[in-house]
Amino acid sequence: MRLIVYNPKGGAAIKQPRLHAALRVLRALPGPSMLVATEARDMIGPIRRALAATPGVTQVVACGGDGTVAACAAALAGRDIPIAVIPTGTTNVLTFELGLPNHPVRAAHVLAGPTRPVSFRTWSVNGHLMLLQLGVGFDGQLMWRTSRRVKRVAGFLGVVISALHLGPFYDYPLMTVEGELENGEPLRADVTSVMVANTKRWAGPQLTVPNADPADDLADVLLLNYRNFFELARFWIAILFPGAPHLRLPYVRHARMRRLKIEARSRPVEAHLDGEPDLTTPLTIEPLGRVTLLGL
Repeated sequence: MRLIVYNPKGGAAIKQPRLHAALRVLRALPGPSMLVATEARDMIGPIRRALAATPGVTQVVACGGDGTVAACAAALAGRDIPIAVIPTGTTNVLTFELGLPNHPVRAAHVLAGPTRPVSFRTWSVNGHLMLLQLGVGFDGQLMWRTSRRVKRVAGFLGVVISALHLGPFYDYPLMTVEGELENGEPLRADVTSVMVANTKRWAGPQLTVPNADPADDLADVLLLNYRNFFELARFWIAILFPGAPHLRLPYVRHARMRRLKIEARSRPVEAHLDGEPDLTTPLTIEPLGRVTLLGL
């Protein structure tokens, strides 16, 4: 049984015809299938209920953005069932990580042929599953300030416009990061933003953390200490260029960590988890389980 999970409100509205075309391709694949629509306020619940009520599920197909894939991973809760990805979201980082076509219909046709399993280490963030990334500070506040309606109407362009509005007024809240490095040594750092990455990419095809490996037991953490709009803009623009020049900026440190905790000095600081604006500091990040995704 193939469980086809789709987010009817995910991504830009202009992509909806592609989503429905991809769903038709998926329903035509050999073997039985079942459609499950996620809900805006509860993405995981419908998937869990479908898994509990449907015996013999051998594959979950996530049609949506990275948040939809993460919801599928959380709903599986240790079940050894692979997840296939059909990209219809805003950024679709997993499409590039897995070598999949960025067009939903072409990605759906991929499932008719051979695929390769890719193991992902998942992480617990205050009890929530992290599959891809945790953004705390500017990146987190950006997701909090960018409404679902804006992302639905304008897609990734809407996020960029929100960033241009937010950037000049960002207040650079001080935070402390403490944790354990890959060699077992302790780390303590003062920052104004944090990016916890499980993959090489963050918001598109650009290599943000080139050496990140989702299969290992380490989180790649960018400790950011920018203090003004010039430094903030320089960092995000540098990500667009090859060779990862953003990692060589003097206010950027890349650490590979086994676990960490992020605490704010004053007010709670906004965070997004796999693109979903759900959390604020304090945040505790620890290794969780594993999930298998299908790539090329």
